[in-house]
Amino acid sequence: MASRGCIVLFHLVMVINEEFLQVTALVGVIGGSVVLPCSSEEPQMTPEDITVNWKHLNRLKVYDVVKGKGSVEGQDPKYKNRVESDSEQHLRGNFSIKLKNLRYSDTGKYQCYIIKESVIQTVELGIEEPVQHPFVPSVGGSVVLPCSSKKSQLPAEDITVHWRYNENLEVYDIIKGKVSLEKQHSAYYNRTEIFSEKYLDGNFSLKLNNVQRSDTGTYKCHIANELLIQSVKLGLWEKSL
Repeated sequence: MASRGCIVLFHLVMVINEEFLQVTALVGVIGGSVVLPCSSEEPQMTPEDITVNWKHLNRLKVYDVVKGKGSVEGQDPKYKNRVESDSEQHLRGNFSIKLKNLRYSDTGKYQCYIIKESVIQTVELGIEEPVQHPFVPSVGGSVVLPCSSKKSQLPAEDITVHWRYNENLEVYDIIKGKVSLEKQHSAYYNRTEIFSEKYLDGNFSLKLNNVQRSDTGTYKCHIANELLIQSVKLGLWEKSL
C-alpha cells in the first residue's frame, strides 16, 4: 500500500486585490493524514493578535484559532475529531492544521484566513487511493488497469484523465472527453485502449496489450476535475517449469 504521507506538487504565490494569496497543492492518501500549511510573516505574535479561520470550499468551517487557542466551535460535523493544531506554534506564527483519517470528500481547496494580516493562504488537496494489484497470466497477455470516477453521467467537457507510469511516463490521456495520444511514450504505441462507451459513466480503465516484463511497476490514473489519483501496481505471473 502507498505510504500515508503527502507529496508537495507545487507552490505558487500571487498578489490579488492587495491580498497576499499563497497556493500550495498537496496529495494525501485515503485513511492517512496530511498537514495543511499556513504561517504568518510576523516572527512573534501575542495571543490577542491571533485570529485564524480555516475553511473548506469557502464555506465549510474546519478549524479556528481564537486569541491564540484552537477552537472547534461551529465546526462542520464532518471534521469532528479529525483536525488538530499545535497551540505552542501559534505564537510563532504557525497555524498549520493536521487533517486525519482522510476521505475522498476531503478533496478541494482549503483557505486559511489570517485576519490581522489580511492574508489568505490556500491549500488544494488531492486524494490518492490505495494501490491495486492486478496481474496478467504471462508475457504477451493483456490486462485491464482499473480506474473510475466517484461521479456518474459526466459531461464530456468535464472529463480530463491522465494515465502515467512510474509518476511521469505518458501512457494515455483523455482531454475534455476526447482521446489524446500526442504525448504518449513510444513504448505504448498501439498497445493501449480504453472503453470509450463507458467513460461518460466514469469508467476510465485502461487495457494494456502485449504486456512485457518492462511494463511492471506502478501506474497512476489522475482524474483532474476530482483531484483524485488511483494507483495500480502491475506484476507478472511467471510460468513454472
